[in-house]
Amino acid sequence: MGAAMAAVSPMELPNRAYTIHDMVELNSERWPRYEVLDGILVVSPAPSSDHQILSDNLQTLLTLQAPSGETVISASNLRLHADERGTVPDLIVLYPEVETARRTWFEADEVLAVVEVVSPGNRTHDRVTKTAIYAEAGIPYYLRTELAPFQGQGSCHLPVILVQKLDRDGYQEVERLSSGAVGSLARPFPLKVDPASLLDPRWQRSLYAG
Repeated sequence: MGAAMAAVSPMELPNRAYTIHDMVELNSERWPRYEVLDGILVVSPAPSSDHQILSDNLQTLLTLQAPSGETVISASNLRLHADERGTVPDLIVLYPEVETARRTWFEADEVLAVVEVVSPGNRTHDRVTKTAIYAEAGIPYYLRTELAPFQGQGSCHLPVILVQKLDRDGYQEVERLSSGAVGSLARPFPLKVDPASLLDPRWQRSLYAG
């Protein structure tokens, strides 16, 4: 006989729109992850191992190759100009002058780029919803990393890193990096990597080998 499924504890819901203050309180536990999109609470499960390994390695890569002291932070609360809009991007790239000590959340104006690694449970939010709200918040770059086949993939090999730059009409894709060989991106600052290598949990060790 199989093990009994654990009961989910009921949660009292407020009779109002959710805010980033609710989100911060709920995110005191590591998982699940809570975000607020126009006052609606969105819940994401814990990511897969591939998602987390790639995200961790990409954070290291961005930190090492940032030319002007940009800070790269994982899983931090981000306020998008209104209390009813708050997300927890996989990574945020902060401008060099941004103070990072003892911050409950960061503001959209402090962010050069957001990075999301697309997972099965968040595909629509990462590809559509967040593309719109990050653009409305005025964040200059949105880097989206695809681990599974996606519309418009073409001949690119997974994983693929897509760079979208903000213009007057929203985000426009300006670069993409396919797996299979070391390639380069110019934005938000120069990067050189084979995206497939970022799925290797030993990749960071190779940086210091020899």
